[in-house]
Amino acid sequence: MDATRLIQELQTTAATAAKLVEEMEFGFLWSPRRKLLSIGLDDSIADIHSACYDLLASESRTATFVAIAKDEIPQETWFLLARGHTIDRGRPVLLSWTGTMFEYMMPALWMRTYPGTLLDRSRHGAVLSQQEFTALKRIPWGISESAHATRDAAGNYGYHAFGIPQLAIFHGDLDSLVISPYSTFLALNTLPKAALQNLRKMAHDGWFGPYGFYESADYGPSDRRSWRPDYELVRCWMAHHQGMSLLAIANFLRDGIVQEWFHSHPRVQATELLLHEKPVNHLLSLTA
Repeated sequence: MDATRLIQELQTTAATAAKLVEEMEFGFLWSPRRKLLSIGLDDSIADIHSACYDLLASESRTATFVAIAKDEIPQETWFLLARGHTIDRGRPVLLSWTGTMFEYMMPALWMRTYPGTLLDRSRHGAVLSQQEFTALKRIPWGISESAHATRDAAGNYGYHAFGIPQLAIFHGDLDSLVISPYSTFLALNTLPKAALQNLRKMAHDGWFGPYGFYESADYGPSDRRSWRPDYELVRCWMAHHQGMSLLAIANFLRDGIVQEWFHSHPRVQATELLLHEKPVNHLLSLTA
């Protein structure tokens, strides 16, 4: 009986989610001047915000893809997303806003990344950069936006977009090395063996609580001269990070099942050619 009720509840949830997707509108967020999606509606001026999402190496490419698939914005918007590169240890990697694992990996939870493509090369390059960034410190890897150990007067943890500086366009003013387990879950289908080893290391070090892995471990300033692997665990769980981890696990255990669900939709199938873009090495404008 419990299993039957669970199936019915999941079917109801799936139907509600499908209804929300169909009702969701993107067209009014499209900027005719920049031909990109605005970051949102500014109700103080009753118009869309002047800032736009303009990076391919960003979670926002999901919204652009879906809006194109729903025929609410023109396909040219995809090709106007910036494709600036950097070279990290000989590897070309798309630049992201803050160099987080989240920006490179989150869309791949449901959008397929095809071998040999521009996005696939940057996905692998970003994970390798993440590993190398902490390798000399001999600590787990995986850096994304997350909660950190600094608390406000009410005792709430702070939140910040931590990333790998060599992959980032924007460098924030909070200098702290914060490792988040959900970042490693996002890499399960990119470098599975390394990701599992990393998660085992975190679990061995006590980063696991009653609701799964804790939000993060805060090692403090990343540029301190005398490095010691001391850290403070951020003992909380964030629903969206836990949700991404569960989707990544589902993809890992069931051969990309979440991607299969997404790509089974006719609109996605009609648009997925955008994801096959190949790197054009001789045309790249590289930034060291």
